[in-house]
Amino acid sequence: MPEPGSANDPSTPDQEAPAATGDFGWPRPIWHPTSAEASGSQPETPSPWPPYPAAQRPYGEWSPQPVPQSPPMRGDQNWQQPANFAPAPYAPSPLGPQRQAGAPSRSRWSLLPIALIALLLGVTGGVAGSYLFNQGVNTDSVQPTAVRPVITASGPVAGGPGASPVVQVANKVLPSVVSIDVRGETAEVTGSGFVYDDNGHVVTNSHVIEPAAKGGQIRVSLSDGTRRSASIVGHSPSYDLAVIKLEDTSSLVPATLGESSSVQIGQSVVAIGSPLGLDATVTSGIISATRRPVTAGGEGETSYISALQTDAAINPGNSGGPLVDLDGFVIGVNSAIATVGGSSEQQAGNIGVGFSIPIDQVNRTVDEIIGTGEAAYPVIGAQVSVVTGFGGAKVQEVSADSPAEDAGIETGDLIREVEGEIVDDGVELIVSIRSFEPGDKVTLTVQRGREIERVDVVLGKKVG
Repeated sequence: MPEPGSANDPSTPDQEAPAATGDFGWPRPIWHPTSAEASGSQPETPSPWPPYPAAQRPYGEWSPQPVPQSPPMRGDQNWQQPANFAPAPYAPSPLGPQRQAGAPSRSRWSLLPIALIALLLGVTGGVAGSYLFNQGVNTDSVQPTAVRPVITASGPVAGGPGASPVVQVANKVLPSVVSIDVRGETAEVTGSGFVYDDNGHVVTNSHVIEPAAKGGQIRVSLSDGTRRSASIVGHSPSYDLAVIKLEDTSSLVPATLGESSSVQIGQSVVAIGSPLGLDATVTSGIISATRRPVTAGGEGETSYISALQTDAAINPGNSGGPLVDLDGFVIGVNSAIATVGGSSEQQAGNIGVGFSIPIDQVNRTVDEIIGTGEAAYPVIGAQVSVVTGFGGAKVQEVSADSPAEDAGIETGDLIREVEGEIVDDGVELIVSIRSFEPGDKVTLTVQRGREIERVDVVLGKKVG
């Protein structure tokens, strides 16, 4: 029974026997003994070639025999072919295919040129292949140095004094902004303001100086750190504006006033003031909305403002400070912030919804206060509901001898438009009316029952 793994094992796949190697490492052909050799008998005619030495035989056992005397070679005078001469059986040469009898043997020295040529070709090919491979690797791996793109932006960006327009705005406006500390009999308030002119007039909110309206102390801190006393010139709770005057008017830097009629939604703005008592604080944002109806109440009369809405951070203490554009022009006075829940006694922080009084309204009211010590606001002479849901401002009462009575407006009428612009409730009607001046004539759209008519009203005046 054949052993597992042997050449005769049927479970072993057919395999070619490994080729033995000779002196020069060439594959050696497999040799099979003849029948005579297998039986141990000698060939009938001795071979002129000496047998393999036992150490070089790939298979079988063969005892070495004495080397017979070679017959005389052709050309010898004693040469003659033996009568019983026959070719020797095939015995593979350890150096390759069978040689013909009498063929000269190949010496090692005859192979040397071939080996040297092969060696030279191998070295040359290896060097060339290595060079080409390295060139390919270098081409794939080495990339040209990337050029960093130039970053540009049209809005405020970080990165140095010249990178953001807010830097220039702050440098221009900060010398005109002041911090205001007010002490009254029952309250203390900190707010902001800005220098209005060279005469020492400072603009702020009415609710900032309100604790000292009937007696108190007002101290103003300038941008250079100096502190000066101030007195009240006048204030208008209806517009939440006030003017105070510094006793020392030296070295003042008035702010540059702009105009608010052309302000656009999305326009970049900067707010400057003293939130929570932190002097000279600068924040930036955009205009979120224009002509936003806002009511702001204090201890005095409720203020109705057609405001600029901004998401620039405004906190308690920012009141009275300027809202400026990116050219450093004042376009509004910060007045109020929206709050979310909480007690009315608690101060609320910024939630990104702040409101400023447009500078066009500020200029009219401030000039009037400086000139007369007081400010008047327009009225129609009627009480209206501030409840929403009517689709307009519902008239609750008409004053005698008022502009509303002269125009034929009656109790129960629904005022739906002012100069063609829709008003949804009484707050929007009041804010819209106060954007005009006393004596202006405005057209109102009034609904009475199912009838709608337009009436002209000449606005009256009330001080406050």
